[in-house]
Amino acid sequence: MERMKMKHTPHDTRHTCISLLTKADVNPTTIKKIVGHKGAMSLTEKVYTHMHYQTLLDAIN
Repeated sequence: MERMKMKHTPHDTRHTCISLLTKADVNPTTIKKIVGHKGAMSLTEKVYTHMHYQTLLDAIN
């Protein structure tokens, strides 16, 4: 980052990822599971919503 004279942090990539997933109309629960926002999830999302790995991978791709 220093060589490129940029002031971004690794956390900035999370903002970009979430923004792009939202723009692609990815389900909000899927986004939360991808980025690991357990604190922002409802009990239903945390406990009762199970997603196959391929679903998450397809969303990213």
